[in-house]
Amino acid sequence: MENEARIKSIGFKVVDRRRDEIEPLLLRCQQELRPFEIGLYFNDPSSHDLIEQALPDPNVLLNTHIDHRRLNVFALDEYDTGPHLRRQIELSLKWGADYGINHLSAFPLPRREQAQTELQEKLSKQLSLLNSICREYQFPIYLENTYHELDLYRQTFRAIRENQFEYLHFCFDFGHAKIWSTKPLTEWLKFLEELKRDNKKIHFHLHTNRGLSDEHLSFIEAEWLDIIKADSYTSPMNSFEAIEQIDQQFPESRKLMEVPPQEAIENLRAVADEIDQIRRKRELLTASFPKKMQRQNGSSEPFM
Repeated sequence: MENEARIKSIGFKVVDRRRDEIEPLLLRCQQELRPFEIGLYFNDPSSHDLIEQALPDPNVLLNTHIDHRRLNVFALDEYDTGPHLRRQIELSLKWGADYGINHLSAFPLPRREQAQTELQEKLSKQLSLLNSICREYQFPIYLENTYHELDLYRQTFRAIRENQFEYLHFCFDFGHAKIWSTKPLTEWLKFLEELKRDNKKIHFHLHTNRGLSDEHLSFIEAEWLDIIKADSYTSPMNSFEAIEQIDQQFPESRKLMEVPPQEAIENLRAVADEIDQIRRKRELLTASFPKKMQRQNGSSEPFM
């Protein structure tokens, strides 16, 4: 518990289904002042009853995940999509959420060169529509990476910057990038730093997979499957080191574990322990470094 308390930016994501799964995770976030994310996908009455009883709560940093299957960015100009998005934003605000997550599209977007101009025009139009709705409610939306390469998100946020869409930010999904991108994690982290310099905020979804499908494995199961070690995506880091690096670079960003609810608490404990061990080793190395330099210089004076 002591180690877990040191990593306050990590919390849990749930969906609005199965009250028995939501309740212990929400209680843990209330007790430990952790962030909490609710996916608005199922509208389950008993789950909503629990959430309405427990939220808003000043001890919980809450965000929601918009129903991306129907309300993704590319669907916003379809019939009844706008009003339904507004209802989800209003529900989010009622529960005390300060922002939401959404996807660009429900399916992969075209990659043919001939379609790119039309795609970018459509993208800019839809982003403008989304930003105007967000401004109306003063409710930011973070766009999550899914089926597309890093280059598409660079183009998307170039358009966001050029058009000054101030309510649109980015959600980096660790597992999605491993499946659908050919770029290593180090390249994604450079992109996130660029966004931060542009005053864009970053949110994280943390889960993993074997590189073939969107399994949403916990990191404890990944360790059991022996896929924690460095691979072509995380290299030179293993997955635990990658999470520690993310937390170090983006300490203020919320990091939500998007894993099976029955494994969520144990998974958080394991990740927090690993991060603590990585940082303790680093502290020991840093503390011993001046002494080693003194011996190499043959001097007893402090190394300057």
